[in-house]
Amino acid sequence: MNSSVSIELVRHEHGCVVLAARGELDLQTAPLLYRRGLDAVGTGTALVLDLGEVHFCDSSGFNALLRLYRRAVLDGGGAFALVSPPEQVRRLLALTGGEASIPVHPSVERACASLAEPPAARAA
Repeated sequence: MNSSVSIELVRHEHGCVVLAARGELDLQTAPLLYRRGLDAVGTGTALVLDLGEVHFCDSSGFNALLRLYRRAVLDGGGAFALVSPPEQVRRLLALTGGEASIPVHPSVERACASLAEPPAARAA
């Protein structure tokens, strides 16, 4: 299998960090996503993963997403959201209960605006 992914790091006007992934997230490419995410995550960082141009995500890719969530939110005290994840990721979020913790938004703008709100307002 010849998989490829590109991951672009963008700083957004709402103060969140956006990683835009394109291609496939699988055993070969998931470590790159995770490393790029770790480079972007600091204490209190709002991290948004734009998956709108990801057309395949296997369990390795999904695991990288969950690990980044943990680093950004649970370990770093920040926030985390997904934008336009592929159907495979949406199904896995539903099956694992991740949809209760990881917000999904239709656009980067909405995700960043939501993460800019105080934590209590996001939970409401």
